[in-house]
Amino acid sequence: MPKPLREPPPSSSVARLLDVDAASRATAPPDRGEPATSPPSPSNDPPSASHREQPVAYEAGAAANIVSPRFPLHRPTGEPANVKREFVLSPSTDETFTRLLELYRRSTGTRLSGSHVARAMLKGISQCMDSIQREAALIGRQKLPSNARGREGERERFEEAVAKSFIAGIRSAASYRRERP
Repeated sequence: MPKPLREPPPSSSVARLLDVDAASRATAPPDRGEPATSPPSPSNDPPSASHREQPVAYEAGAAANIVSPRFPLHRPTGEPANVKREFVLSPSTDETFTRLLELYRRSTGTRLSGSHVARAMLKGISQCMDSIQREAALIGRQKLPSNARGREGERERFEEAVAKSFIAGIRSAASYRRERP
């Protein structure tokens, strides 16, 4: 007869790898009445021109629903947030991101993370991709500046040009009707 545990089992992810119940729950099909589908595998390769998604209107007359055909706005995708990215920020851009995060934490009354805010920003940006693309084309061919010390001025001038183009693209995008969440 096995002895009872004197200490609680470890809760680390390594210990959970050996948990048969957790494995069966993870591999079970969703119980939402939908067929199980495998998520698209992340790739570091840029999409080819033939695979780039074009904006699609999902409801007649509703410009609010123009987004990627795979991920329409106002419709949950049900996809897991599991693609990790790493960004290196300067102190001023980190301060801006922190201020944005705090602004939405105060406004929503939640303890949302930087990932929540980044995903929300990118979802909003997806609405403006056509106009951002038009503005980006106006920058013209550039040489990417080095991140080495002593090259901060070149890097900042380059990033400023991209930022101005980005803002112009956002401003020139067809606005969509804002609905209360």
